[in-house]
Amino acid sequence: MCEETIRQKSAKELAAELVRFDSVSSKSNSEVTQTVSGWLDQLGFQIEWLEYKDSQGTTKVSIVAKREPKAGVKGPEGNATGGGAYLAHTDVVPVDDWDTGFSGPFEPIEREGRLYGRGSCDMKGSLACAIQAVSRIDRNQQIKPLYFVVTADEEIGMEGAYRVDKQSKLFQEMIDSRVTGIIGEPTEMKVVVAHKGTWEVVLRANGTSAHTSTGAGRNANYQLIPALAPLLALRERTETSPEFQNKDFDPPTLSWNMVIRNEPLALNVTTAIAEVPIFLRTMPGVDVAPIMDEIRRVQQAHGLEWIEKRSNPFWRVEPKSAWVEDMLKITGTEKPHSVCYGTDASQLQRLERLVICGPGSIDQAHRKDEWVAIEQLERAVHVFEQAFRKWAC
Repeated sequence: MCEETIRQKSAKELAAELVRFDSVSSKSNSEVTQTVSGWLDQLGFQIEWLEYKDSQGTTKVSIVAKREPKAGVKGPEGNATGGGAYLAHTDVVPVDDWDTGFSGPFEPIEREGRLYGRGSCDMKGSLACAIQAVSRIDRNQQIKPLYFVVTADEEIGMEGAYRVDKQSKLFQEMIDSRVTGIIGEPTEMKVVVAHKGTWEVVLRANGTSAHTSTGAGRNANYQLIPALAPLLALRERTETSPEFQNKDFDPPTLSWNMVIRNEPLALNVTTAIAEVPIFLRTMPGVDVAPIMDEIRRVQQAHGLEWIEKRSNPFWRVEPKSAWVEDMLKITGTEKPHSVCYGTDASQLQRLERLVICGPGSIDQAHRKDEWVAIEQLERAVHVFEQAFRKWAC
């Protein structure tokens, strides 16, 4: 697709092309990323291709792209610092429960002012808007660089963003140049300046598997079950104690969640492995160290194995920052917001000048009939274009 074709297509049409790719996180996102990379290449971007194998051996790809001003075009202060960026991911959540009654998850369809399809809201629609927005900006008008960061695996641990932060030369350049970026996650085009982080630990009991008729097995559940009561009591404290709450968020709590897993899962076989994964959403101003210490005491008291997962830190920028004020003015909104879900900002926060703002609502994402309003897509194109012009033209 050439530059002129990209410019002439609507954000809805570009979004539909991206939705057609099955890029559920368990699968490779190479094909959809190749398409995005091709579009950006046609728009004059140089592409940094970051490929890796995930824990299952599946190929995943993130890209960082840069478009320089035309040679010789400089602002009054030169091109050494500044510029604008857009950040997104191409993976989507599973589609096992998909059910609109009129289309499949990767068959984008417009109905009653909505674009349906997995990823239409989170967040291929937003990515399409940013690409359409930058296609409207002539490189001759640029006096600072424009960047795109498009990652893999955001939905399952943010591994793509983690690798961008550690490996990308262009991302390091963005940090050094104090580029201003928009993470285009769905916010209904509200300006977001903070979100929660994540912390997860798995407590595991190990037994011996055997046919229950033999009496030879050792059921791991009998070691794990006594630990559940003190864990539940601790969870209740996190829901009610003011020291573990931040009123900037709704809900203001750590949203503690537990799941119980057994292996094997059969009534005529004793359980060899019994686990309770514990998941917290961390927040600014809330010290979770005492909670972790108490979980550790429960683990030790019951002789359980401790398996800590990589955390994704909470993210926050100063609400009165100049770039936040820019976005409030561009979007025509009065104040910034905080949200309870996480984004790649957790892993990319060395890029200090960030906001989150994108089309659609988080309530429309991750559901069996995911959709985004066409009006939101059209508005996002306008907002992104104005932001890119503010920071790079």
